[in-house]
Amino acid sequence: MQSTKKLFLLMIVMTVAVAYAVAAPPPQAGQDIRITNGPMLEEVNGNAVVIAWTTDVPSNSRVWYSTDKNNLTHVAESPENGSNTHRVRIDNLRPNATYFFQVESSQVRGNRGQGESAGVLSFRTLNSGAQTIRNQRPVMAASDVAAGMQENGRVRITNGPVIEEADGNHARIAWTTNIQGSSRVQYGTDLGTMNKLSEAPWGAGGLTHRVELRNLQPGATYYFQVATGQAAGSEVESDIFSFRAPNNGEATIRQQQPQVVRSEGQGYGQQGYGRRRGYGQQVGAGAVDHPMMREAEQALQQARISLQQAAQQFAGHREKALEYVNQASQEINLGLQYAAQQGGSNPYSAGVNNQGYVRPMASGANNTSFPRMSEAQQALEQARNALQQAGTQFGGHRSTALGHVNQALQEISLGIQAASQR
Repeated sequence: MQSTKKLFLLMIVMTVAVAYAVAAPPPQAGQDIRITNGPMLEEVNGNAVVIAWTTDVPSNSRVWYSTDKNNLTHVAESPENGSNTHRVRIDNLRPNATYFFQVESSQVRGNRGQGESAGVLSFRTLNSGAQTIRNQRPVMAASDVAAGMQENGRVRITNGPVIEEADGNHARIAWTTNIQGSSRVQYGTDLGTMNKLSEAPWGAGGLTHRVELRNLQPGATYYFQVATGQAAGSEVESDIFSFRAPNNGEATIRQQQPQVVRSEGQGYGQQGYGRRRGYGQQVGAGAVDHPMMREAEQALQQARISLQQAAQQFAGHREKALEYVNQASQEINLGLQYAAQQGGSNPYSAGVNNQGYVRPMASGANNTSFPRMSEAQQALEQARNALQQAGTQFGGHRSTALGHVNQALQEISLGIQAASQR
C-alpha cells in the first residue's frame, strides 16, 4: 500500500513537471534579448559615467558611445556574469561635453538574439569639480523612427564593417547604419563572383547588423560586401573587403578591420534594393566613385584604429585627435553624399589605379617611442594628401575634412611632445 502511494505521488510530480515545461518553453533561437528597464545614468561626473540596465535573461554588457551621434566608434563593456543587471563604467570623458550612446546585450553561448536600446541616447558630463549626479534618465537624441524621418528614409553605413570573430569554419561580420534595415553579406573565395549570401532577420539588432558566415574553409581568403536596405527601396552597399579564415589550430580573429580590396563607392540611400549585380557594378543612380575621397576615408579608418590602440598617456591630445578624425570622416561622407546627388564624376584619380584599389600606406613609423601615434600620424598625412588631390565638387565638405585632419595632426604632435617630456 505504501509503495502504491509513493508511485501515485511520483506520477503527480512528473505530470506537473511536464505541464510546466509545456506551458513555459525555453527561449527559442532567433528571439531577441529584451531590455526590461533602463538604461539609466547611475552616476555622472566631469570625466566618467556609469550606465545601467536590465534584461530578461543573463547576458553581457556593452555600450557604444562617441561625441558624434552618427559614429558611435568607442566601446566599453563588462563580461557576462550570469546576471540580468548590467553596469558599464566609462572613464576618461571630457568635462562639460555631450556624449551619445547605445547599450546592447548578447549571449556568448546562449540561443537568444542581441538586444539593443531603441535609438541613440545622450548625456552631458559635468564641469570639473561639480558634485556627482545619480540615477538620471538619459536624453533621447534620435529614435530609429525619428532618424529615418530625418534622413528621408535613406540608409547609410556609419561604422564598419569589422570582423568581430572568425575561426577556421565561421566568421561574424558587424556594421552599423543610421536607421534600421536588412542585414546581408555577399561573399565567396572568388572575387569575381562572391556567389554566397548570408543574412540576418530584418532589424534584429536595431542599428547594429551582425551576420554569421558558416562552413568556411580554414586558411582560405574570403571576399565580401555588406548591404543594408529598406522596404521603401533605399539601399547601401559597402566597399569590397577581404579576410583570411584562420587555419585549424590558429588563434581566433577578434575585432579585426578587414582589408579593402575594391572601393565600390558607398552610396547614400542608393535606390534599387536587390542583390549585387556583378563585379564592380554600382546600385542605382548617383553611385559614382571618387577614388581620392575613398583613399582619404580608408586612411582615416587606419588612423582611428591606431589612435584607439595607443596608450592613454598623451595629456588628452590623443582623444582630441580621435574626435577630429571622426569629424573628418563624417565630412567625407557628407561630401560623397553631396557629389552623388549632383551626379558628377571625379576626374582626380592620381594615386589610385583604374580598378579603384586603395593605395597602400607606406611602412615604418616616424617615432619608435610611440608607434601607434606615429602610425596614426602617417595615416593622417596620407589622408591629407588624398584630400588635397580630390576634386572640388563636394559642397565644401572636402575643405572642412582637410581642416579636421590638420587639427588631428596638430593634436598628435602635441601629444607626442607632452609624453616625451615626462
